[in-house]
Amino acid sequence: MPTVHAHHFVCRHIGQNNPTTLAAISGKRTKRSAFTLVELLVVIAIIGVLVGLLLPAVQAAREAARSMQCSNNLKQIGLSLHNYASTYREQFPNNGYSWTGGYPSDFSPLAKILPYIEQGSLQELIDFDIYMGHPALADLPEGLREAAATRVPTYECPSDVNADLHGLTMPSGAETQIAGASYAMNHGSGTNNVYHPVYESDGLCWIDAKVGFRDILDGTSNTIVFAETVIGQGIDIATATPAMDVRGYRAKVTAVDQTLADAADAGGLDAIQANITGWNGDRNHYWLRGSVPNGPVMNGRLTPNSSVPDMTYGSSKISAARSNHIGLAKVCLADGSVRNVTDSIDREVWHASWTRMGREVETVSSND
Repeated sequence: MPTVHAHHFVCRHIGQNNPTTLAAISGKRTKRSAFTLVELLVVIAIIGVLVGLLLPAVQAAREAARSMQCSNNLKQIGLSLHNYASTYREQFPNNGYSWTGGYPSDFSPLAKILPYIEQGSLQELIDFDIYMGHPALADLPEGLREAAATRVPTYECPSDVNADLHGLTMPSGAETQIAGASYAMNHGSGTNNVYHPVYESDGLCWIDAKVGFRDILDGTSNTIVFAETVIGQGIDIATATPAMDVRGYRAKVTAVDQTLADAADAGGLDAIQANITGWNGDRNHYWLRGSVPNGPVMNGRLTPNSSVPDMTYGSSKISAARSNHIGLAKVCLADGSVRNVTDSIDREVWHASWTRMGREVETVSSND
């Protein structure tokens, strides 16, 4: 009996002062409440896999939304063109007017349609009687700088990564800010050796143009009026090599002519490499002016998102519709409809869609 009492006393004493020891003595185990390192790593790995699976879907959904907004922008621009024509005797906005003894007064078509995209207050900042002069000789007049530095949401594709204000160094050396556009009006197909937006071509927009619906003999549903392009990155490169990203840069070449365009068709970048002297990043930086090299007027000489860069010499240019949408670029037809044009479109069909009276059978509309 004394032995039993002693054992009872010891167990009771230990239990009061050390429950863990008591549990061990009685054969019971405590419950764990934490992960082991291996379990934690497995959970992290599973979360990483799930994020990896979901991220492309999220990105695709966001791009689909941006693409839809881009189409809406072009749709609004197309409708504004119709409203403008209704106001001005069925004529489309042109690229400006001749100026006696000097560079044209080249207010762009985008500057003229502002009231029809609910930007009337912005157009009130533009005095169309102000002569801007030659861009290489005269600074942008003070009275136009506020308008030039105003971004217009309808003119910018949400997928255009360079849609922003960009610095413009004027002839005096002074700096000002200008805003660009992700869309440009149809100057022509670029197949007729006309590359300077001052001169009449087979499209719809140039200096002193008086083109309207009646002049589109190919039909408004078969003729491109605005095409998507991309705003340049804004930095000039003084050397010909290495070749730059064609979405952000245009190649400066020794001359823009039919020979160079044909060489690009036949041999791609390699065929024109010897003609490249450098690269500029100012594509479409300037929605206010149309005839300047960085204005929103273009030709369709190169197919959409061509691997051949746009080429410039002065204000002359060989250009392509370009976008950050995968595998396509968007265009607005003269009937106001918007089309997605794939990069693989036939070159002849593409060129036919830029002419107003080429009488071609197939266009982007017949390739939906």
